Amino acid sequence: MTKKYDTNFKLQVVLETLNPNTTIESIKKKYGLSNNAIGSWRKKFFTNAHKSFDLGNSATDPKDSIEELKRIIGELTIENSILKKISKLMN
Repeated sequence: MTKKYDTNFKLQVVLETLNPNTTIESIKKKYGLSNNAIGSWRKKFFTNAHKSFDLGNSATDPKDSIEELKRIIGELTIENSILKKISKLMN
C-alpha cells in the first residue's frame, strides 16, 4: 500500500532539502522516504514555484483564502498538539 502525504508535509520535506547543511540521505532516513518521492516532490516544487508570485493577481474571493488559511492553521494546531504529546511520552 502506498502512503499518501499531504501537500504541507511535501513542502516541508522539499524545503528541508534546500538547506545546504542537510543531505537528502538524512531526510530520507528522518521521514522514511524514497529518493523517487523526494525527487518527484522537488521537481513539482521547482516546476510550479513561479506560480506563487501570481497569487496576488488571481480573481479568487479573499474569503476563500481566509477559510483556507483557517483550515491550515487548524491542521497545524492539531499536528503540533500530537507532536507535543509524543515528545512528552518519549521523555
